[in-house]
Amino acid sequence: MARISTSLRVDEDAKKVATKIFKEYGLSFSDGVNIFLHQVSLTKGFPFEIKLPNKKTMKAIDELNKREGKSFDNVDDLFTDLEDK
Repeated sequence: MARISTSLRVDEDAKKVATKIFKEYGLSFSDGVNIFLHQVSLTKGFPFEIKLPNKKTMKAIDELNKREGKSFDNVDDLFTDLEDK
């Protein structure tokens, strides 16, 4: 298998976490990226399910970003609110 050199722009925090996990398996970051690329080739797509958020989820995310969402003092109050719907 021929190897080429490439340059990637990746999220710094995600790379740190992934590198640590790969190391636990005895792999380098490059090995982990290559495994991902091989899985994409084998499955002809992402090797995991990717979903877009539905309208309800997007509304909840928007509320949280605007700090408009409900908040609760304890779990019991949260479950009571959920049961009332």
